Amino acid sequence: MTKEVNEQNLEEVSRIRFKCPHCGSHMKIRSSKTLLEIYRVIYWHCTNEWECGFRSSGFMQMVHTLAHSRRPNPEVQLENSPTLLRQMGFDFDETPINDPNYYEEPK
Repeated sequence: MTKEVNEQNLEEVSRIRFKCPHCGSHMKIRSSKTLLEIYRVIYWHCTNEWECGFRSSGFMQMVHTLAHSRRPNPEVQLENSPTLLRQMGFDFDETPINDPNYYEEPK
């Protein structure tokens, strides 16, 4: 079964697509650099090199946990998504922390 899972994961390749903001051609990721476990710098080149030649850098970042890992890395600290918090039983509408007039008494 592990082999099937690994083969299935290989087939699920992410295809992030950007068009060149100048000429509309496809942008290709030429390289990328991982700076943190949840943060990556990406370098794009326009595929219309001779007529356009645009190049750009950007980043991709993980922002929220949508489902907790079964093998968590203690160094990775992401906020839980609002949907996950609701699933865990937190109700934002009734949480006093959302009330600007709320304050906790010192213990």
